[in-house]
Amino acid sequence: MVLCAEDWPQAFGPNGDLTVNGKAVDSFSVSMNENILWRTPMPSTGQGTPIISNGRIFVTSHERIEKDSEMGSDIVGICLDVKTGKKFWERKIPGTRTTDLSSLFSDNTAASVVSDGERVVFMNVGGTIACFDFEGKELWTHKWTPFGRHHARAHEPILHDGMVVVSHTPKYDLPVEATTKEGSKALGRGKEYWNFLRAYNLQTGKLVWQAEAGTSVHSTSMLGQLAKGKLAILTGRGGGHQPPEEPYGLSMIDVTSGKSIWDISLKGYAAAQNASWNKNGVHFFAGGMHQSLSSVSGKMNKETSIFEKVSITKWNGDQYETKYNQTLKKSKKPITYFTNILIGNYHYFRSFDGFMIGRVNLKNGKVEYLEVPGQVIRQNEKDEELLWGKTVPNDMRNAGGFKTTKDKRNAGSGWGHVSSAPPIVIGDRIYFPTMVGMVYVLKWNADSLDEGALISISDLGRAGETWSLSGLAYVDGKIFARTLKEMICIGE
Repeated sequence: MVLCAEDWPQAFGPNGDLTVNGKAVDSFSVSMNENILWRTPMPSTGQGTPIISNGRIFVTSHERIEKDSEMGSDIVGICLDVKTGKKFWERKIPGTRTTDLSSLFSDNTAASVVSDGERVVFMNVGGTIACFDFEGKELWTHKWTPFGRHHARAHEPILHDGMVVVSHTPKYDLPVEATTKEGSKALGRGKEYWNFLRAYNLQTGKLVWQAEAGTSVHSTSMLGQLAKGKLAILTGRGGGHQPPEEPYGLSMIDVTSGKSIWDISLKGYAAAQNASWNKNGVHFFAGGMHQSLSSVSGKMNKETSIFEKVSITKWNGDQYETKYNQTLKKSKKPITYFTNILIGNYHYFRSFDGFMIGRVNLKNGKVEYLEVPGQVIRQNEKDEELLWGKTVPNDMRNAGGFKTTKDKRNAGSGWGHVSSAPPIVIGDRIYFPTMVGMVYVLKWNADSLDEGALISISDLGRAGETWSLSGLAYVDGKIFARTLKEMICIGE
């Protein structure tokens, strides 16, 4: 590999856990052009995190459209200059399934790119992996037909030791009808239709291993290190629309072979979350509880209610007010999907209801919530307006002015029932992006999660005109963001 110290080579960053040492601006506004270095229009909608490798940005987009469109299949892989945003090249990556564009539960661009510094791998979730060199020459491709039309942000490709680990159904003779809910239902739930983690050699595209355990389309697997330094991937099963992989729960996978180190069945496991773990434990949300397992054995260590005896700092109409030992009204789900991240002694997340950022103290079990505005409206020569408990509807238009959506829910707030982009940590700051282009910046190690921890409510564009389900990336003091309309470089 030719990775640089200043690379963001995969969706979850150089460490694979959404955290990185460094320092970036902690306040910015695209709508007011504050701390914005450059902006480059994108061909159309897209949801993958931009990745940075050896001075280049790689990102995916649905192909260009010439009119308002609801559905799409083919995507393009794009290479940009990290310093200027200038495009070097673009390559088409076809899909075998058609999906609705800009879905709040993902589309064919939801899987991010990976790069080892010499090669770049794009993935069309609709059925194609394509590897290119840095000049855009195709090196190998791999194609299949996805089973089932589940929408989920799902597994992000993982870069490790000359391999890219992806998740897909390893059955190659499926009819296109199998990509629809009705078509897949008729075929049943047999193991031949399961999704599995599959590792491919970056140089040749050859399969290295397939995991023993299945992986739900709703699960975002994560690479980490066990206590004795052994590397493994945590993956899960379960979630909405009854995915076929069973039993629902978690598996720890040996990253060198795909064999299970342990498997555990978990009743009520919510697979639509980042499979967060480290050598000290596996931490997840199920029902109204935050639970912790041993990363070595999978045995339960402890659980904490995220609704009972919690601290809540809320806006009372005039100012923030903190109340302790509160009972929070139980939500339909514990968190906004995929918004959880481990950092230090905390497990952070965004609430499902109530527009609150929460955290669980992994040492003492203390649970805290901070309410934040759903949106900030910023306009030239006007005072900014904070919207509490709501957001304005989104126009869902790409850079060409064309509408790229089908489901009315896609124009919503980005809290609750949505496959959200995850937060990232840069130094002592945590950045929470939302679907409407808000980015909440907090000091993650603040003694209390109250208004004093909230550093800024930054934005990726004007309210009602900005939509993003892409994760943020960080390189050399700069933050990179991708919205439905454009790629943005943020810095002093």
